[in-house]
Amino acid sequence: MQDIRWVPIFTTSRRVAAFLGYPYLFDTKGRWIGFVTPEGAVYATNGRYAGALDPDPRIARILRNTETASLHPEVVPPPPPAFAPQPSWTVPLPPPPPPLPAGVIDVLEHVPDYLPPHKEQP
Repeated sequence: MQDIRWVPIFTTSRRVAAFLGYPYLFDTKGRWIGFVTPEGAVYATNGRYAGALDPDPRIARILRNTETASLHPEVVPPPPPAFAPQPSWTVPLPPPPPPLPAGVIDVLEHVPDYLPPHKEQP
């Protein structure tokens, strides 16, 4: 397997919810759920915007109305990855992250369906 630097992604409640093997994002079962752009934007495998990677690291999203949805148009996802993390990995518990600002949610804690596992096309 390639030499990949794996980054655990946590929720605000300090639960490991994903792993980042740049640019690919996986759930804790090793399924591909999204990807991260060089700017830190997080997209689902279907190309829809899910949020942004913050330094804690967690995936946050500003709650906004439909008039601003065009700020993050759908993008073409990369090809499916040829690698995945091991579901049996354990990681040390991080320190508590700071609270998210008002109007911002933790995607993996509150709306994980924004990053569903990739479904192979028939």
